[in-house]
Amino acid sequence: MKLEHLAIATGVMRKGMTVRDFFEECARCNVAGLPYVNDKDKVVGRISIRDVYKHMAIPDHLIRVAHMLGDHTDRLDLPEMKVMETLALPVETYLLENIPSVSPESSIVKALAIMEMFNTSYIFLIEDGEYRGVVTRMVIAHRMLLCVKSQESESASTAPGGRHNPCFPQDD
Repeated sequence: MKLEHLAIATGVMRKGMTVRDFFEECARCNVAGLPYVNDKDKVVGRISIRDVYKHMAIPDHLIRVAHMLGDHTDRLDLPEMKVMETLALPVETYLLENIPSVSPESSIVKALAIMEMFNTSYIFLIEDGEYRGVVTRMVIAHRMLLCVKSQESESASTAPGGRHNPCFPQDD
C-alpha cells in the first residue's frame, strides 16, 4: 500500500504563527508534528509537540529521575502563566531542522523505518518539494486493523484459499 492513501491533510506552520496555532492544528488533525515552511512554501523544518513539551515542562534533571517522581508533584506542575507565555511564542522558537519525510509513493515499511530512525511517530509526505500530508504510526495501525478485520469477515463468508487481501497488495 502506498502512503498517499494514508495521508492526513494538515496545515503548515509559517513565520508569525504561534505555539497556540501549532497546538490547535495538531489537535484538529490528531498529529504530533507539523512541517514548517518558508515564504516559498518549501518545507525547511518541523515543529514537534514532544519537543515543545520537553522545553516547556520537562527539565533535563527531571528526565533523569522520572521513575522516582511520585504521583503528587503539585509543585512541579505547569503554572498557568508558563502555559500562556509558551502558547504566545512564535513557532520557530521550537523549529527542528531534521525533517522525517518520504515520497507519497513510498512503502509503509520504509516510512516506519525512517520514523524509527528519527525517533518520531509521524512522517511527512513530500513530493517535488511540495508537502502532501503526514502519516502517523497510529494511522498505519488503524489501517492494518481494518484490513485484518475485512479479511477475517471475507474468510468467514467465502471458501478458504485463493483470495488475495486487497489491503496489502504485493505489487503496490
